[in-house]
Amino acid sequence: MSTHYAFYTGILRFVAQKTATDDPEIRVMMAHLTGIATAIEQSGRFGIARDACENAARAFAGVAKFLQERILPEALADGNRGAVKQLTWAIETSLLMAAELVKRINHDDFAGQDSFVLDLPRPPQTAMN
Repeated sequence: MSTHYAFYTGILRFVAQKTATDDPEIRVMMAHLTGIATAIEQSGRFGIARDACENAARAFAGVAKFLQERILPEALADGNRGAVKQLTWAIETSLLMAAELVKRINHDDFAGQDSFVLDLPRPPQTAMN
């Protein structure tokens, strides 16, 4: 499974390592990204405690923003279709995970659950090479 998500977990780790962590809350968010990357490498899914969902959702949204604003424009300018496909998937997946985490802590269907396991969508073919 790890080879399927290597591109994405690399992005999560890159963002976690390059983000300034002077603020304790940001430090927690980046720690979530690192832990989530490790779990995804092992199984294509990750578990998270309810009380960590909000910070993890914000971290995923930050990943999406970083990719959309800084990396995707370069791939588009270079005309690299494979990279664009991978980056688009990574942005959409990050936003999906952020939304799903927020939904889990706010929707009645998940009331009473102390933790959640989320599966990532399968990456595009180019992301598996």
